[in-house]
Amino acid sequence: FKVQSSKFKVLSCAGKLHNTSLMSRRDITIILTSWRYIRRCICTGQTYSSLVVPKFSVQSSGQWRGIRMSKGLEQWQSRWKEGRIGFHRTAVNPYIKKYIDVLTRGRPKVKVLVPLCGKSVVMKWLAEQGHTVVGVECCTEGAEAFFQESNLTPNISDIPNIKDGKLYQSQDGNISLYVCDFFDFSRDVEADFDAVWDRGALVAINSTDRQRYADLVLSLMKQSACYLLQTVEFDQIKRTPPPYSVTIPEVQDIYGAKFNVRLLETADGMTDLDNRWGLTSLDDHLFLLTPKLPEGKTVNKYGEVENLMVTPEEWQTRWCKGHTGFHKSAINSALQKYVGELTGGRSEVKVLVPLCGKTLDMKWLVDQGHTVIGVEFAEQPVKELFQENSITPTVCDVPGLTNGKLYQSEKLSVYCCDFFEFTSEVTGQFDAVWDRASLIAINPPDRERYATLITSLLKPDGHCLLETVEYDQTKANGPPYSVPGEVIEQLYGAKYNIQHLETGDGMTPSARKMGLSWMTQNEHLLSLKPDQLNTGS
Repeated sequence: FKVQSSKFKVLSCAGKLHNTSLMSRRDITIILTSWRYIRRCICTGQTYSSLVVPKFSVQSSGQWRGIRMSKGLEQWQSRWKEGRIGFHRTAVNPYIKKYIDVLTRGRPKVKVLVPLCGKSVVMKWLAEQGHTVVGVECCTEGAEAFFQESNLTPNISDIPNIKDGKLYQSQDGNISLYVCDFFDFSRDVEADFDAVWDRGALVAINSTDRQRYADLVLSLMKQSACYLLQTVEFDQIKRTPPPYSVTIPEVQDIYGAKFNVRLLETADGMTDLDNRWGLTSLDDHLFLLTPKLPEGKTVNKYGEVENLMVTPEEWQTRWCKGHTGFHKSAINSALQKYVGELTGGRSEVKVLVPLCGKTLDMKWLVDQGHTVIGVEFAEQPVKELFQENSITPTVCDVPGLTNGKLYQSEKLSVYCCDFFEFTSEVTGQFDAVWDRASLIAINPPDRERYATLITSLLKPDGHCLLETVEYDQTKANGPPYSVPGEVIEQLYGAKYNIQHLETGDGMTPSARKMGLSWMTQNEHLLSLKPDQLNTGS
């Protein structure tokens, strides 16, 4: 053999082979060495040949272990037995602490997958936050060390259909560690994860298996799940993997076809060990991955996939499930402050509250002497409104409204129906409209139709007090939808004077859980323009 390389010193070469058994196999092993690396290549070819050394990751020359081009289960098991686990961190990862609400969508109890978990202390921390944690680890040593160091006594059982697989589970069932080859793990074992935390899994996977790994993780996730992925990027020539360097474009290539990929942050990840390896830089990248959804679908803040355009039936479902974060348990402060502007200073007016839910604002307005009529898609909150205020209403069907019902007391009435079927023919026009959560709940394509209907329901000398929110709509899906001032102008500006009353901080715990960093709350007063008033429009 003739080996041409300025980087390697030839220790031994095989010349012409006379052994017939070797000739028939045509397998020749050549060992190359340099000051830093040892490589073993298996070449199949002619007896006489030139060897072209392929580019691939190499192992440290500190000790020859017969390592293959990629790490197998045996090598990982060997590392655990020999205590070569420099990848383990004794402190809870700061990224998961910082982005826990992003990972869980702000929910208090979710099911989290930690692939190639080792004995990560993050698992116990997640369980302490109230979550259910499932780890998958190829080495028994990692699982046993986790439970021992966490002062937990596990129940141990076999994993059906996985050869030699073991399940280590905490007594309370909140932490489960499956000991098996991750590629043997499937939906048949456990699935429907709400979240995935991947700090050291993708970067430990051989590059040829990355796509297979990503597809397997996706198959285990709910459509609404969130996946936090941490990778490292460095000069792979200077440091032996694992971890493998995985760049931002590579993450996009691996996951981009089936996931929405969002880079959350990049930070300096250099350690003393990296300096000893001769690295001059190492970057940590943190990504948020979410499965791509079918067109017209979105994930609500409760972690459920729903239609992007919310239907009346879905509002009813939200009320039944208690997904009513929009409901306020106190009377709206802006209504109390600007009730004089809403009523024009009159002591008794007829007020419309569209998409009213069971807001306490209606009872408060009644207590001020006004007649209040609400309109609500869902029947459940209407029942609760009267029950919680100890009011016994009369209930009757409403001709002309599809499945329409009227709940009525002396000065408080609520129509259960599709708001777009509610016209002035039902109960005439109104002196005032209090719109706290209606326009911001209406699907954007329906806004013009909604504004036209509101205009037809308001008397010429009436006023509309409108509360909206504004935020970066690219960071979160509504409802509530962001409604900036220019949209209000487009909807109402042709006929109404729009008086901006105030802007305040609209950030709430729910907004933060949606991943928002800012939200404003805006109050507007709409009054018919004089020229429209004079024409009777």
